[in-house]
Amino acid sequence: MNGRTLFFRRLFDYYKYQFKVLHAVIDWTVALYIVLPAIAFVIYQYIDLMNGRGLLYEWSEVAEWRWLYAVCGLIMFTGSIRTFLMEADKVFLLQKKEIIYQLKRYALLYSFLVTMAKWLLLFFIVLPLISHSVHITFAESTALLCYLFGLHIFFLSLKQDRIRKPRSISRWIGDILVRAIFFAGSAILIVLTQWHLLALFGILFLLFSVIRSLKKTASFTAFEAEVTEEKKSRLALAGLVMMMSQEAGMPKVKDRMRRKPLLYRNSKRIFKRRTICTGYKELFFKVMLRNGEYARQMYMLLSAFTVLIFVSPIWLKVIALLVYTGVCRYILTLIFDKVMDAPFLIGADKESDEYYRARKNCINILHYAFAACCFLAAAVSLLFT
Repeated sequence: MNGRTLFFRRLFDYYKYQFKVLHAVIDWTVALYIVLPAIAFVIYQYIDLMNGRGLLYEWSEVAEWRWLYAVCGLIMFTGSIRTFLMEADKVFLLQKKEIIYQLKRYALLYSFLVTMAKWLLLFFIVLPLISHSVHITFAESTALLCYLFGLHIFFLSLKQDRIRKPRSISRWIGDILVRAIFFAGSAILIVLTQWHLLALFGILFLLFSVIRSLKKTASFTAFEAEVTEEKKSRLALAGLVMMMSQEAGMPKVKDRMRRKPLLYRNSKRIFKRRTICTGYKELFFKVMLRNGEYARQMYMLLSAFTVLIFVSPIWLKVIALLVYTGVCRYILTLIFDKVMDAPFLIGADKESDEYYRARKNCINILHYAFAACCFLAAAVSLLFT
């Protein structure tokens, strides 16, 4: 067996597993009454948009080109450089290191091709629209595609370092600053720079990222971290499905790298007054602060609606705010119930007044905080309309 055979076998197993997850959620009734009508509605609206009418056309006239840049920004946060590694591969590292190296190289190529497919799909869907509204030529749109693809690959190569190194508040702030600087600089380049220079910057980003990723692929020092990240990528879709179900649970992918919590280390108390209600609240808030998956889900939800609010007309901003407030509260309710379903709380009285009081207080605090951020984004977006 060589690395290529091992890669295609694991790639087939990966998509087979994802198909089983989708098949468990979307049966023929859901596909017939929800999925297919939704696809037909999107196609119908796209045709209307091409003909200069419909809701999407009015929205694009108000948002102009900002909606396209917002979509590109969201795509920048997606994806990762896959490895398709498993814990059992550690046995092969002793004698068959070349097979694992070939596997990682094919996985790296696969990650680049998937990223390219995303941008090509967006390019062919959006090109007929922006050619009329923004009056951009085919050469300019191709240069824009090349630049955004190269920038996305550059962000993916930076993500390899975050996987290998322990997380800290300084690295987290630094990552946000780097992305903000590149996004702001990209907006200036797209508006002011000639298309051939834009394509050149994209090619330079791509070459630098490929060389950098190949060097990272040849290293085996972060094997445990790469295996953990691969497990998270494999279970991402299943975790999203389980998150929407109160009855189902998802096995947590354990991170072997020991990290101290940033806030309330050594189990420092949040509330000075010790009651049953404050005990429930302290448990929930500490889990929310220390569980990155819960925080990431709320962050992605807030980011998506914030971008939608920024690029939407006023009437759609109101709808987005109402939808977000309802969805946010529903997800917070699911998270609270999952936290309280921990095995060490089996004997707790979950029908008591203290439990429901703590549940309501915790959900209200986070719900009001996230809703305030969304309303603040709406208020700021009104300054640019």
